[in-house]
Amino acid sequence: MTDVYRIRAAAVWAQARKDYLSGLSAEAVCRRHDLGLSAFRRRARKYGWRRSDDVAPPPGETNLTLYDDVGLDDQAEIARLRFIEALEAGRATDARRWRRLWLELIEAARKGDAEFFKGMSREDIKAVLERERREIEEEDEALFGALPPG
Repeated sequence: MTDVYRIRAAAVWAQARKDYLSGLSAEAVCRRHDLGLSAFRRRARKYGWRRSDDVAPPPGETNLTLYDDVGLDDQAEIARLRFIEALEAGRATDARRWRRLWLELIEAARKGDAEFFKGMSREDIKAVLERERREIEEEDEALFGALPPG
């Protein structure tokens, strides 16, 4: 944080509200937008920023296809970042839980890789990974055009 008393633009508060209602903790929102926690809580109380007002759909009616492409590696990376966030915030218990989840996801990914590549030589594995990398690059180039070198 910079000064003791800060005035933030309406756009900053609007983004802070959006981040908070999307699930970030008040502390994380304040760190992200350089806001005072008491000022944030006061404004949230004044304007009724409450997550409990969101009506959750009944179980089974939520469309989770949005997460179909999120693999174990992505999940592990998210858990790692949450671990770091909790550690920086001094929340040791949360950090311990996120670290445990992170390590479990890494282990699950390794087991999945071992099963997928079972019986393949190192050269075969390298060839498969190289072919996959080229396919991704070709897809990206088709979608976004040629990327500048470097």
